[in-house]
Amino acid sequence: MTDILGEPSVVNEIGRLFATNFWDHSIDAVMTVETKGIPLAYATATQLQVPVVIVRKSSRVTEGPTVSINYVSGSSKRIQSMVLPRRSLKSGANVLIIDDFMKAGGTMRGMANLLEEFEANLAGMAVFVETKDESPKLVDNYLALLSLDYVNDGQEIQIEPGNITNFYKGELK
Repeated sequence: MTDILGEPSVVNEIGRLFATNFWDHSIDAVMTVETKGIPLAYATATQLQVPVVIVRKSSRVTEGPTVSINYVSGSSKRIQSMVLPRRSLKSGANVLIIDDFMKAGGTMRGMANLLEEFEANLAGMAVFVETKDESPKLVDNYLALLSLDYVNDGQEIQIEPGNITNFYKGELK
C-alpha cells in the first residue's frame, strides 16, 4: 500500500474519486487520523476545496486546548486515545472522514464519536482499502474503494473492488 500511497498521481486520482462521491454533501472539512491516510485526505480536500483536519494519537503543546476521547480499536480490541485541537472544527461543520485502511472500523468510529464532541456532522466516510474478513464492521454507510480478500504467507494478495459499485447505485454497506 505504501507503494501506491507514495505515488502523487495515484493519490490525486483516489482523492478525485472520493470527492466525486461526496461533492453534493456540503463538506466543510476532511478529517483523517495521523497515518498514511493523510495524502488521501489532502487530495480529497483539494478537490472539494476545504481544509484538512488531522486527528492525533497524543496532544501537542503547540496546538492549544484539545478534545481527547478514548475508543476501542476494532482490530486489536484495545482502548486507544485520539486528540483534536478545539480550533480545528466549528460547531455544525459537515465533515468527511477519510482513512487509508480499515479492518473493523474502530478508528473511523472513534473519529465519528469525536465529531459529536465538536457538535459537528458526519457527512460521510471513505476508505482506500478495507479487509473483507473482519465482520461485523463497527461503522456503516462508508465507501470502500478496494476490499482485501486475503494475504497468502505475505507473498500473494487478493484485492477486489470495494463497495464503491454499490455506492454508485445508492446502496451503501
